[in-house]
Amino acid sequence: MNKTFLAAIIVVIVVVAGIGFYYYSSYGTVNVYVTTGNSDPIYIKVSSVMIHSKTGQWVTISNSTKTVLLSSNLSFLASSKIPVGNYTEVRLVIKSATASIGGINVSVNVPSGVIKIPIIAGGLRVQGGSTSKLEIIMGPHLIMTGKGNYILSPVVTAMQLS
Repeated sequence: MNKTFLAAIIVVIVVVAGIGFYYYSSYGTVNVYVTTGNSDPIYIKVSSVMIHSKTGQWVTISNSTKTVLLSSNLSFLASSKIPVGNYTEVRLVIKSATASIGGINVSVNVPSGVIKIPIIAGGLRVQGGSTSKLEIIMGPHLIMTGKGNYILSPVVTAMQLS
């Protein structure tokens, strides 16, 4: 009876270790940051961050709403464990945006509410058990409409930091 119990414990330990190794080697962590070269503050409220793999699947990094300041410093946006692989595009769902123009805060419209961002320099490579950093560089382009409203039409790219 003791030998059977000991054998069962060893089997459970081996199975748990195997599952842990599989998970560790099959997933990596991605940290997403945003930055800009714009001198006027722009705040964007992001409700979803997704990333597109070369295999054709969209992976959700975050569905939490977060407001970030676009500035010359890196601002943390989201983090998640995702399957290993190569990723080529990021999609941000924008709930709202506000820009400070001449010291006055104005609401900014984001057409379609989605910003699609190509990941340059070969894409983002996520390896098992490691952390990859993705920098989204927004070159905000504010357009004033004939009615006095503003539209955010950014030139955006993303690249792997590490």
